[in-house]
Amino acid sequence: MRLREQELPVAAAVDRAEPEVELLARCGAAMEEHPHDAAGALDLYARDEIARVAVRRLARRIHDPLADDVDGAGRRRGEHAPDYARRMDGLAELHTHLGGSVSSDILWTLAHEQGIALPVKDYWDFDRLVTVSDPRGVADLDALDQIYHWTELIQSSPIAVETSVHGAIGGAYRSQGITTLELRFNPMKRNRGGERDLDHIILAAIRGLDRASLEYPQVRAGLILMMDRTFTQRQNEVIVEKAIGWSSRGIVGVDIAGPRPGHARYDYRAVQPMVEEARAAGLGVTIHVGEEGGDFGREEIGEVLEVLRPDRIGHGILAAGDAELMRALREAEVVLEICPTSNLLTKALPDEDAVRGVFRAFAENGVRFTIATDGPEMMHTHLRDELDLLLRIGALTQEELDEANARGHEASFVRDGFRAARV
Repeated sequence: MRLREQELPVAAAVDRAEPEVELLARCGAAMEEHPHDAAGALDLYARDEIARVAVRRLARRIHDPLADDVDGAGRRRGEHAPDYARRMDGLAELHTHLGGSVSSDILWTLAHEQGIALPVKDYWDFDRLVTVSDPRGVADLDALDQIYHWTELIQSSPIAVETSVHGAIGGAYRSQGITTLELRFNPMKRNRGGERDLDHIILAAIRGLDRASLEYPQVRAGLILMMDRTFTQRQNEVIVEKAIGWSSRGIVGVDIAGPRPGHARYDYRAVQPMVEEARAAGLGVTIHVGEEGGDFGREEIGEVLEVLRPDRIGHGILAAGDAELMRALREAEVVLEICPTSNLLTKALPDEDAVRGVFRAFAENGVRFTIATDGPEMMHTHLRDELDLLLRIGALTQEELDEANARGHEASFVRDGFRAARV
């Protein structure tokens, strides 16, 4: 039976999941009434941007057998979309946060095993707590940080970190065919303010990495330790010292992210000594910058390029349209890690037209980039969905997508041929 385009009663499960999105309720109720005709709902709503996301999420929520076969463009997987994993000898994901890479059901169990007091008692309410559950996204990056607060709290024990790393790597290979993966996390945001020993947290992540490497030898995976813009200089120094100390066990790079204190421009010169120390030890350097912030965000990109000289930049989308910054990125051969869905959900980019403009500007000006998710579980996306999105909206051609993925493998800090940035 084909679905009728009319109002249908809203199921209780749907109401708990996304009550504020009318299209989601309509699609969800229709799918619950006819659970084996998810394709019909897709046919009705595939032209609407919000509905494409809503249908995919709802299919998973009501456990529809077609859920895992529905891509971000509203198609069944394999019908029209290229098989990227086979075409490209596996996908490369270089920018994903541990807090956004673990499924809600695993986090739910970890929270209960550790006796963490949660503000909700129902699983579906919890799912909304730890993911960007509204297809329209969050208000801003501060709202996203509130979601990370919960995932980081739940991952604040050795067993939780080990389970999370192991699950994220295995899930990336099984669901997306990812064969090069870097997971980044801040260990100090997972030791409960010093209550847990930092080395135990890091070693737990390494155990998760080692276990996943045995189970999925096809995957080359590594860990990036993150500094934070709200931390003291000494705290960030300790993180880099730990990264260097554990570099022989799978720590492959360092990063810095986090909210700007007072929403003011961040002085990246403060972490220059730590970055130089990490580079001298052979670690890769990637820096979160240029995701938002307008003019001072662009100024920060210039400062990072001049002072920190990173191998890669997380996001960097504000450089699009700035001829001088794009020239500097091109000449320094810095690779941008761009996360389209994340940028849409956080309002860093307002719409798909803006996404297309960013990628066309970089592609036409020789700026190197790779595609990433930022955190597939938190953002309700897959790397394949990101590639499909860029192809569908005309941001990149298939050849350019192939090049971006190959560049991800080449620019990874995990690969044997990697060398730290030019000194």
